[in-house]
Amino acid sequence: MNVDNINPFIEAVADVFTNMLDCEVETGAPALNAEEQGTPDIIGVIGLSGTAQGVVALRLPIKTALKMVGRMVGTDFRTVDSSIIDGVGELVNIIAGGAKAKFVGHTISLSLPSVVRGSIYRLSNLGNTVWLTVPFSSKLGEFSLSVCLKPVVMTEKEAAHAGFSRR
Repeated sequence: MNVDNINPFIEAVADVFTNMLDCEVETGAPALNAEEQGTPDIIGVIGLSGTAQGVVALRLPIKTALKMVGRMVGTDFRTVDSSIIDGVGELVNIIAGGAKAKFVGHTISLSLPSVVRGSIYRLSNLGNTVWLTVPFSSKLGEFSLSVCLKPVVMTEKEAAHAGFSRR
């Protein structure tokens, strides 16, 4: 993965924190294929397709998920329920959508987000690509964003069929 491709995602996280959560966020040092520190309790995952393919994973401890979604909807949550799961899915969707709008040279579509909960889930690579993981911290808690992205070589016919312009 080209390290420059992570910048739109870092910017999108900062935008979400500034505009939606009214909170500052600090960005840690990105790491390739980072070993998981602790156990993410909730992972929001969204797929990317188009002239680049990949996956974006928002990894949150439960306490951070409760605070972030609570801030987003204006209420306090004490336990994980369907509102938290939906909220984490919406957060990863907003972050991926924000990054998508910032990409230059790629036409990307997003899948529907999926959210998994529990300690047995691990992120796996797509073929010969690597994960780039960026840790974040805020007064709402610590979390990380992992991105696996690779360019796709398409013929003109494939691009036209998929609805992508090569101009």
